Amino acid sequence: MITYFVIGIIVLIVIIVVLGYRSQIKQAPSPEQLSRLVVSILKRGHGNVE
Repeated sequence: MITYFVIGIIVLIVIIVVLGYRSQIKQAPSPEQLSRLVVSILKRGHGNVE
C-alpha cells in the first residue's frame, strides 16, 4: 500500500512540473531545446565536465 502511495505522489509531482514547464514556454519544446536541457542537466550532475 505504501509503495503505491509513494509512486502516486511521484507521478503527481512529475505531472505538475511538466505542466508548469510547458505553460511557461507556451509551446512544446523542440528537440533542440530538449537536447540543450539534457546537456545542462548532465553538466550540472557531473560538475564542470566538458
